This record gives sequence, C-alpha cells and structure tokens, in this order.
Amino acid sequence: MVHPGRRFAVSTALAVAICLAGAAGLGCEIAAANDCAARCYAQENACRRATQGAQSCDAALTRCLQACRTKR
Repeated sequence: MVHPGRRFAVSTALAVAICLAGAAGLGCEIAAANDCAARCYAQENACRRATQGAQSCDAALTRCLQACRTKR
C-alpha cells in the first residue's frame, strides 16, 4: 500500500508536469481533478485511522469526490 502522503506528492507532481508540458486547458483541469481526488483519499485514510474504520469515512469520501466533480 502506498503511503497517503506519498500518493499526494506523486499526484501533485503529476499534475504540475501535465500543466507544464503545455497540455491544453483540459489537461490542467484533469490534473486538478486528480489532485482533488488524491486529497479525498488522503482524508479518507486519515479518517479510517482516527475512527478505526468507521463507516462514516465512506460517506465523507463520497461527498469529497462529488465535490471534486462539481469543481470541473
């Protein structure tokens, strides 16, 4: 399993690389959406550790991912 902090760093680096590579505006939007999703998964991992796997973490993840979709 990849450490959440590392997943976030890799996702952020990928987002920056896509934007700097001269991708069209769509590429940057996709990168931003991926970055948003990575933050959601990092929050979910933290929630699961803090609550010892409570079901509420699933609902919070769903809300977070839906918020990422509306930002596009």
